[in-house]
Amino acid sequence: MRALFASLSVNVLLAIFLVSLGFRNYGLSKSLQVNRAGVRAVGVAGHVNRACKKDLSVRSSKNSDIQIDQATRRGAMQGGIASTFSLLAAPAFAKGPKGFNLHKDTGDRYQFLYPFGWEEIYVKGTDILYKDIIEPLETASVTVIQTEKSSIKDYGDLADVSTSLAEKVLTPAGQTVKIVKAAEKEDNGKTYYQFEFTAQNPRYTRHSLVSAAINNGKYYIFVTGSNEKRWSVMGERLQKVADSFKLV
Repeated sequence: MRALFASLSVNVLLAIFLVSLGFRNYGLSKSLQVNRAGVRAVGVAGHVNRACKKDLSVRSSKNSDIQIDQATRRGAMQGGIASTFSLLAAPAFAKGPKGFNLHKDTGDRYQFLYPFGWEEIYVKGTDILYKDIIEPLETASVTVIQTEKSSIKDYGDLADVSTSLAEKVLTPAGQTVKIVKAAEKEDNGKTYYQFEFTAQNPRYTRHSLVSAAINNGKYYIFVTGSNEKRWSVMGERLQKVADSFKLV
């Protein structure tokens, strides 16, 4: 398993660490969780909008002979937004089954369902992360890591990989980890290691579902979960979320 941990960057480990603890516990305000670089499609429109306004303002100040009316500015901004979206391999957001939305990333080629009402936030090291707006431990995230392996089996068998991920990657040190169940799944020629575990600390117990797989030189780790106290309410829904994760 040493190769697995060597492939995980510091940013990835930090992101998984913060997700496992819950953002409220670390005092991460929503403003710090916004993707300032504008690389998420959900924020592209706003960034392009501001960029177009600034660009038009600069051009106007440099050339007083050019007068751009309000209608032209709106057209330029809308055109810029449309062009940006057409150039990006942006995630696609679609309506899923009742109570869920579908997230489909056409660039990294994966998809999954997440509960309606969850919001996307940016945490460095994760490819995508959604969380409940009230419950900090209710999240769904995907981490994508470059790898030379061609299959998840190359890292070890189901028991070895699930235990190592749960104890050494997905849980901060000092917590009591218990594997609830684990299974191997084959889908369209790809092998998935799926497992359920709990991580207990003095303040709370987090209940998590994980799906891990490798495809085209990328190692995908999908994690969703909630506080153990909420599992009776959220467990069935989160199981649906975990089962929906698929490489496409």
